[in-house]
Amino acid sequence: MHRSLFILLVLGFLTGHSYAAGEKPGPVAYVTVETRDMTIEFAGDRAWTISRILHKGAIITDRTGFYGTVFLPVGGKWIGTGHNEGGVEKVTSAVLTVDGKACELKDKAVYRGQHAELRKQSMMGTIKLEAIYTVMEDRVIEQHRYETTEEVKIGVLYGFMHPFLPTTTEWMAEKADGTSVEGIFDSMGGHQLREDVKWTAIHDPKSQRATLVWYPKTLVGQGMKTFYWDKTVYHKLYNHLYSNATVAAGTKFEAEVVLRCIETDTAMWKKKTRALAKETSASVQ
Repeated sequence: MHRSLFILLVLGFLTGHSYAAGEKPGPVAYVTVETRDMTIEFAGDRAWTISRILHKGAIITDRTGFYGTVFLPVGGKWIGTGHNEGGVEKVTSAVLTVDGKACELKDKAVYRGQHAELRKQSMMGTIKLEAIYTVMEDRVIEQHRYETTEEVKIGVLYGFMHPFLPTTTEWMAEKADGTSVEGIFDSMGGHQLREDVKWTAIHDPKSQRATLVWYPKTLVGQGMKTFYWDKTVYHKLYNHLYSNATVAAGTKFEAEVVLRCIETDTAMWKKKTRALAKETSASVQ
């Protein structure tokens, strides 16, 4: 096998990318939105989901994994965002506005402003998705609204995914009952947290950043609930909304998350993050 092809295949396996032949959910195009603190990259071939997040120039999450919603029907294969093993997520509409002005979704475009919004509508098999990604000066808000068009047997449905850099070393969270939990990453492939949470946060001592993932409504999940997949390539946060569940036709459900970052050293990251969580809660009430 040619060396370059071998490297590509290995990287595809390690990062979880699907290099399966066939239709893609959109064009190979990257569109970037920049505000005062946040830089968000969206990818067309990932069904116009996020593909990279930066805070004041520091990478928080990268292209090493998929974002957004992914769905595994019972007896089927993955569909959604960049996964096409079970069929592609069919985007029916995708509209980007920056400070109220419509912007073209063209490759390598960079738009700067104070308030950006990407709205898309799509179908993942029999599940209809409306996604709204709002980029503000100091945060990103991700809103997903779902509707089943017929009865569906869901093996797994992850509402949100965020592949944090493997340089992150610690996490903490506030559970639905108000108690706190925390842990240390070892990159050994295990699953950490596995709880319904009000918020969770992760620290990267290399970039001197902490990232808060805050839920306006505590996400009540199934299966592993909210968890980190603790791998060498990323420390990826999942929200496991459905697990081995039969969902009736016409069922509507939704999920929302707010992502914010702060600069902090290791000694102060937990204290500063708790303060940020409290501030975030007050700012959206």
